[in-house]
Amino acid sequence: MSTNDKKMDDIIIKLNKLTDDFNKFKNTIDDIIIMNTTLVQEIANQINTKMDILCNLDSSSQSSAKTAVKKTKALSKPAFFKDKLKTNINEFINVLYTDEDINNALADQEVKNKKNETAKKNKAIDILYSIVTKDTEKNKKLKELFDSYKQNADNIYNDDEETKSEN
Repeated sequence: MSTNDKKMDDIIIKLNKLTDDFNKFKNTIDDIIIMNTTLVQEIANQINTKMDILCNLDSSSQSSAKTAVKKTKALSKPAFFKDKLKTNINEFINVLYTDEDINNALADQEVKNKKNETAKKNKAIDILYSIVTKDTEKNKKLKELFDSYKQNADNIYNDDEETKSEN
């Protein structure tokens, strides 16, 4: 074996090692991207929930008329979904999610780590909401349900305004 052959073999071995290292690095980067995407979705859900809470708080400086108007305004899409599921978790079964999705959400470690039943149910609902929003078809169906709800809420709001102006 000549020295050139030995050098070529060494180069090939190093190239193979670099290829393996690159593939491991690529897999690590892919895992980080997936984890970050999940974290961003969870943070977005938490922000939406907190914004809903803040939007629905009654300020002590508001007059009773403003308070009445505020109560008739429609909820946001996440608040609508969560409000419906808090009342009846089976509300959208086989429409937006399945029994298996509910069972998986309730069996999730984050749900089990919660201290009380209300917190566990809220976390399970957050997980279901995340499942629905990640699936394009389910998210479209949720948007249709929400738009229907919002249309009904807007009609109620408009009826209240007409009643006030007649008086």
